[in-house]
Amino acid sequence: MKKLTLTFCALIALLVVAPAIYADGPEKYSGKEKEVMQPAPPVCDFYRAHEWDLSIWGAYAFGGTTGQNDVPNDDPFFPDEDPFLQDIGTGFFGEPQIFNRNERVNIGQVSNNELFARDNTFGGGVDVKYFWSRYFGVGIEGVGLAAKTNFAGGGLVTLTGRYPFGRFAPYVTGGIGFIDGGSTTYKYFNEKHTYTTLVNPLTGTPSDPAFSVVANEREFWTTDPVANHHIRMLGQIGAGLEFRVTCHIGLMADFTWNFVFGQTDHANKFHLVTLQGTSEIDFFGVPISQFTVINQAFELRPGHGSSNQDFGMARFGVTFSY
Repeated sequence: MKKLTLTFCALIALLVVAPAIYADGPEKYSGKEKEVMQPAPPVCDFYRAHEWDLSIWGAYAFGGTTGQNDVPNDDPFFPDEDPFLQDIGTGFFGEPQIFNRNERVNIGQVSNNELFARDNTFGGGVDVKYFWSRYFGVGIEGVGLAAKTNFAGGGLVTLTGRYPFGRFAPYVTGGIGFIDGGSTTYKYFNEKHTYTTLVNPLTGTPSDPAFSVVANEREFWTTDPVANHHIRMLGQIGAGLEFRVTCHIGLMADFTWNFVFGQTDHANKFHLVTLQGTSEIDFFGVPISQFTVINQAFELRPGHGSSNQDFGMARFGVTFSY
C-alpha cells in the first residue's frame, strides 16, 4: 500500500514539474544561448517641420508675347539723296566730307517680345526655403535668363504650400519681387562712306581736303538689340512636384507663370531727323555754284515699360533638405 501511495505521489509531482522543464528545456539544456531579434530602425521622415531646403534648377522660358515684325529694307530719307558734288568738267559725282556724316537710323521694332528679344530662351536659378511646418514655408528665390545679348535677372520672396505623402510632395508657390535687364530688337538703316580727295587737273595737286569726295557708298540694314535699363516688378505663381530620393536629397519639377508690371509704359516714338548739306557744282575742280540740300527721315526712338514681358518657365532641379 505504501509503494502504491509513493508511486501515485511521484506521478503527480512529475505532471506538475514537466511543463516548466519542457518550456525551458530546449534552450536551457541545449548549451546554446537564446537568439534575440533586433527591431527594424525607424523609417526617416522625408518632409519635416523646421526644415531648410536649398534648390538649384535650370529653366526653359518662353514669352507670353511672341513673333517678329517684318520691317522692310527701306531708305528712310526723303528725298533719297545726299548732298552731292558735281564736276561738269570731269562728269564726276561725289559727296564733300564736311557736308555728310555716316547715317544710322532706327526704322522699326522687330521683336514683339520686349524682355528676351526672341520668343524663348534658357536660364536657371536658386531658392532657399524654410518650412515652419510640414506644409508651409517661406523663401527667397533668384532667377537669371539669357535675353538676346543682355542678361535678365531678378529676385523674389516666395510662399510655398505642400502636401507630403510618402516620398512625394505636390506643392503650389507664389512670390513677389523685381526683374531688371532684357532687351528688344530693332532694325537700323546704316550708310557708310569711303572718301578720297580730288586732284586739281590744272595743277596736278590734291584739292583742298574740304572737297574730298565719296569714293564708295554702302547702304545696309542690321537688326540690333536695345537693352532695358530699368527695374520692373515681378510676380510669380506656379505648381509642381517634389520627390525625395533620400531623407535629404530630392528632385523637383514645376511650372511658373511670371508677371512683369509696375513700370510706366512709354511707347516707341518717331523723331524727325534732318540732315543739311551743300550741293556744289565744279568746273574741273573749281567751285562755280552751291546750294543747300536738306534730307529728312523719321527715326524710331525706343520706349520703355513693362508691357509684352510676361513669361512662362518650366523648371527642373535638385533639392537639398536639412
